[in-house]
Amino acid sequence: MTSYSLLSDVNRVTSWPPSSVCSVSATSRAGTPKLAWDAKHERWKANPLADWTERDVWNYIREHHLPYNPLHDQGYPSIGCTHCTKPVGPGGSPRAGRWAGLEKTECGIN
Repeated sequence: MTSYSLLSDVNRVTSWPPSSVCSVSATSRAGTPKLAWDAKHERWKANPLADWTERDVWNYIREHHLPYNPLHDQGYPSIGCTHCTKPVGPGGSPRAGRWAGLEKTECGIN
């Protein structure tokens, strides 16, 4: 099986694939622009959902009958890898289950 890395193809493109970053999903993402220059990789990055709220996302999912991860129905409002994601209790911040107990705020995918 061949290993694949998104970064292995970065030199062939002038922009990143569109991301799913929403400004309201984390304080570190507040003010995320719809289009931004990634100086580190010298590529444009499109964030088409940057100004969407959580309600906008769920309304779109329901209106278009899109599948979603069933963990959302089990108390996981934000889902990452298996070792870095925990359910969030009632009233907890949607991102409280991500990297709980760690000083990390982003996984690096987006």
